[in-house]
Amino acid sequence: MRIWHQGLVVMDDVLDYRTALEKHIKNAVRPGTEVVVHGLIPGTYTRDYPIGDLQHGSFSYIHHTQTLAAAVAAQQQGFDAYAMGFLSSGLLQEARSLVEIPVVCYGEAACHFASFYGQRFGMIRFAPELIRRTEDIVRGMGFEKNFAGVAPAGFTYQDIFGKFENAGATIDRFKETVRRFVKETGADVIIPGEMPMNVFLASNGVNRVDDVPIVDGMAVTLLLAEMMVDMRERLGLFHSRHGQANMEPPQKRLRQIVEFYGMEKIWQAMGVDPSAMT
Repeated sequence: MRIWHQGLVVMDDVLDYRTALEKHIKNAVRPGTEVVVHGLIPGTYTRDYPIGDLQHGSFSYIHHTQTLAAAVAAQQQGFDAYAMGFLSSGLLQEARSLVEIPVVCYGEAACHFASFYGQRFGMIRFAPELIRRTEDIVRGMGFEKNFAGVAPAGFTYQDIFGKFENAGATIDRFKETVRRFVKETGADVIIPGEMPMNVFLASNGVNRVDDVPIVDGMAVTLLLAEMMVDMRERLGLFHSRHGQANMEPPQKRLRQIVEFYGMEKIWQAMGVDPSAMT
């Protein structure tokens, strides 16, 4: 089985993260599953971490269009599933409509699994700027009843990169944040709000704080992808094509639209072969 992992960072800009991510992925998936890590196109952001852009809804939407191209590329290149390795569910439904292979997303998968392990889950995020946006994302996925809210982590992306193997002080700060948040909100499960935070915690063996589970969203996303491939092969179960949100658009027209908006170079850089869109 081959799974295309799509991040929302430029992987060449965050080599420490990429190394830790690939190591964690190998420990998460079953023997025989190959996960190929992909990021966005070099030059997408002006800094190594995208919070500055992603706090703006318009910028975020434009950047996410690269992930649509990646879904098409994954299917063209023979991958069995496409895994969106980031919290936001932006264009998730659209990606599912474009391809026949299973499409999963970190945010959706983590929220579902958190609901299996407790009554109310919360999130811890690097960026206070994205708290309101995160609340909107979770409610938009239908988890409002089980959602306790979001808290700032008290540390940043810059605090963890390069510290995957020696991270005691940052982990202590994370645990303090979780304990305070649990006491204030009644949350009984926690989701790391960013994939780098998830990988950082998992790499350091942090899967609980006292009695509260910490969901390894990267692992459950890939496990879900494996399961959906199995269900397609064994049960013939795949995504609905009924209704406007689910119907698959004609590939020939998709190619025409990509060309009309001058996006051919972007789509090709993400791995799409336009000649196969017929």
